[in-house]
Amino acid sequence: MNLLLKSVFIVFFLSSYYINAQISVVKDERIDQKISNKAQKQILGYRVQICFDSDKNLVDQMRAKFISQYPKIDTYVTFDAPNFNLKVGDFRTQIEAEKLKEKIIADYSITIIHKELINLPRVD
Repeated sequence: MNLLLKSVFIVFFLSSYYINAQISVVKDERIDQKISNKAQKQILGYRVQICFDSDKNLVDQMRAKFISQYPKIDTYVTFDAPNFNLKVGDFRTQIEAEKLKEKIIADYSITIIHKELINLPRVD
């Protein structure tokens, strides 16, 4: 009986290995299209960092404050250990970013302009 149990286990193990080896993944072509469309909607531009802190609640409060003052300017929170960074805007030129910086510097003492990939700016 012990030998029979071992043989069944070996047969089961080998058959499961053979079955797993033949699995192939088929993906929908629309996945690649969505990824390429997203990549085409980003260009090199500028964002203004207005806050960074390790406390996410503080960053979220600053984000809410900024959105209430400037609802048409997009905000982005990213995590770069150990801090959460709050950046705003999708500016094509550094001059546009500088204009916002001058406008908000009284309310947000930390304003740093970063060159990075941005989403295409809104057309209102």
